[in-house]
Amino acid sequence: MSMPNVVHPWSFTPSTLTEAPPESASTDVAPIAAALFAAGLVNSAIALATPSTNPELQLLASEWQQTVALDDAVAALIARGSGPLIPSVSARPDGSPRFVIQVTDASLATRAIAQEHADDGVSAELRLFLDDALRDGDRFVDAAPADGFAALSAATCGRAVSVIALCDSARQRVSLETSADWSEVADAITAVEADTLHDLSFAPSTAGATTLLHAGGAAAVASLLTGARAALERRDIGAVAWRCGRADETSRDAESLQIAAAVLGVFGFQHFALSQGDRGMELVPADAMASNEMIFSLEPSFLMRFTA
Repeated sequence: MSMPNVVHPWSFTPSTLTEAPPESASTDVAPIAAALFAAGLVNSAIALATPSTNPELQLLASEWQQTVALDDAVAALIARGSGPLIPSVSARPDGSPRFVIQVTDASLATRAIAQEHADDGVSAELRLFLDDALRDGDRFVDAAPADGFAALSAATCGRAVSVIALCDSARQRVSLETSADWSEVADAITAVEADTLHDLSFAPSTAGATTLLHAGGAAAVASLLTGARAALERRDIGAVAWRCGRADETSRDAESLQIAAAVLGVFGFQHFALSQGDRGMELVPADAMASNEMIFSLEPSFLMRFTA
């Protein structure tokens, strides 16, 4: 089951970020500037660190002459007063980042920059899938948006899709709304403070459109889907993406995986994972890919998108 249109320089090493509690948030921008510099975004590092208290960083930056469109675009945004930003590794045709994430915690941002601009990227498997699977009129519901990488990736996929992000705090909601604004996709993303799907409408906006749901971890799948039973029975949800855990998972994690797969199986979903094949990225049966962290459970009619 091929996905030949997906071309991104990402590998599939799982990436995870853990949100720190608000009281532990750091505001020191020096580590972020250093991380931007290490990622090759030198102009962005200079914009953020000027005036810098790190003479070594300034000296290295002054000796680095290469500039790229991504770096220039982020540096310009920072210069406009937006504060620290994480640029996406995926770019627009002009080389500028598809989206940016506004930083609310400097310590987490430093790690996120390193992950996003390493070989894997943050939530790479999910973002690759969304880029190929989304169609005009589709809706992406992110029940575990974290810093917003997947939500913003969906909103900037180049198709007329809508995104709903279920945020667990006002801080997370405001951060995502700000990132959407700076990424020029504020009209496409609705961030709400909620932890269930009960109040959401999954009715397709156009013929052939569907909802793609990111449920988060395996342990959250069963309880989350209780709020979408009617939509599942109507087949308004075409795909559910969820983290299955790593190969060293505990017995409790394995039990959550089995429950999530069984619940989705009741509604006819089949489980797949992404694999690098001779023709590019492919969907293969999930049990054949023990190293992947993401499972993509697909409703039978949704599979036609990849077989037609």
